[in-house]
Amino acid sequence: MSAKIKSLVRELHKSSFNKVGVIEETLVEGVLFGLREVKPPRHMEILKAYLSEIRKSLRHQLVEVELGCLPNESMESTLKDKINSMASSSAIELQVSQNDNLIAGYRIRLVDDVFEDSIQSRLSKLSQSFTA
Repeated sequence: MSAKIKSLVRELHKSSFNKVGVIEETLVEGVLFGLREVKPPRHMEILKAYLSEIRKSLRHQLVEVELGCLPNESMESTLKDKINSMASSSAIELQVSQNDNLIAGYRIRLVDDVFEDSIQSRLSKLSQSFTA
């Protein structure tokens, strides 16, 4: 990829963030609309590179939390406050869901890292210790 395209993709990527540093759907749609209208040379290469950068950024903005119980508002706000206090930026989106397979406990997914402490994981480790 040429330096010109890389530079353009960087600028398009920057323009997709709002004032607080979160990728905003309307801004991304604006970039895509502009590219569709202008159709610069090698626009498919630009679109693919832009999409790749947006996906990377979105993965770093999302913290997925799975709980073995039904999450409530108090629990979600406490988790969000704790994560935001530890995060380097306030551009973190928290997605909390219930996973009955965990039985009890939690699983937290942040980019490629998974942190888990649940009955399911403890039983799995116990089962592996018997077969090893």
